[in-house]
Amino acid sequence: MKFFSVFSAWSAILSCTAVVSAQSDPDSIGTIYDGHVPADLYGSNYTYPWQVKLFNFSNQRQNLTMAFMDIPARNHHKNKKTAVLLHGGNFCGVTWSDTARHMSAAGYRVILPDDIGFCKSSKPQGYSYNVHQQALNINSLLTALGIDQVTVIGHSMGGMIAARYGLMYPTKVQQLILVDPLGLEDWVAKGVPYLSIDATYESQVVQNFTTLKQYEQVSYFHNATWKPAYDTWVHMLANIYSSNYGSDYAYVMALVTDALLSQPVIYQLPLLQTRTYLMVGENDVTALGKAWSSPVVAAKLGHYDELGPAAAAMIPNCTFHMFPGLGHAPFLQDPEAFYDVLFSWLD
Repeated sequence: MKFFSVFSAWSAILSCTAVVSAQSDPDSIGTIYDGHVPADLYGSNYTYPWQVKLFNFSNQRQNLTMAFMDIPARNHHKNKKTAVLLHGGNFCGVTWSDTARHMSAAGYRVILPDDIGFCKSSKPQGYSYNVHQQALNINSLLTALGIDQVTVIGHSMGGMIAARYGLMYPTKVQQLILVDPLGLEDWVAKGVPYLSIDATYESQVVQNFTTLKQYEQVSYFHNATWKPAYDTWVHMLANIYSSNYGSDYAYVMALVTDALLSQPVIYQLPLLQTRTYLMVGENDVTALGKAWSSPVVAAKLGHYDELGPAAAAMIPNCTFHMFPGLGHAPFLQDPEAFYDVLFSWLD
């Protein structure tokens, strides 16, 4: 039962004394919990490779829990470097694990959060999942951890949040990497019709391994061979949908979709002050609203081979790279190509 899982999880959390208080900064409200965490948390039973810690905080008149991993740098450099990696809407922080290992080896402390509403984090139902709020939540976590300067890397929805973070906290971002970010086009302005939150929920609550895999094959790995290794990420999501939190998660996805559709970041890209690297897959065709748009409108959406160069030209201090033949998740589809590009530019 959901009640039992919630009670068990929070009993374990509250019974342990290993709680680290947030920094004294007035913008930091919350505590870091680094004690025992149940393997199945908020509907996610996926095994994470590092200890799961919890950031307990409040906003929108609700008590929230953000799960995250904190991976130390394996090489100790004189200049301490920290990176936060933000996941996409159909991903979790753990999807960045291999990238985190490489960055740790390169001297970075790496923070891998699960956004509020996703994966092992709490899934509030009456919550505004706007991009500004998600960026503020990440900043609250970093403040509680005592991190002031950070490299921000975001993929898909996480790229949209990363761009917003760069706009909201420009003095805190050392460098910004956007990987196939959403929001490089205004879907509504291109003709995507409004779909009610209730209707979006109904389309989400029936999701399972088969439907999720079909979507990712068409959108994320367009014209590519599906690798068995990708199945683990589909199972990761499908297990949440089939858990006691499945209905809650489906409603979160409906709220998130509604928020993202109204907040494309394309119009604010010229205001970015940070050193930025925008990278996209040539074959990426991902677009919000394509599934319920007319064929004429759908044909206009998700052309990252055009959207990427156009967006890069709008960002004042931007380097751009397009991965030939890759789709929406180049760090999964061709990790070596991704790392060659990433580490040739970092710092």
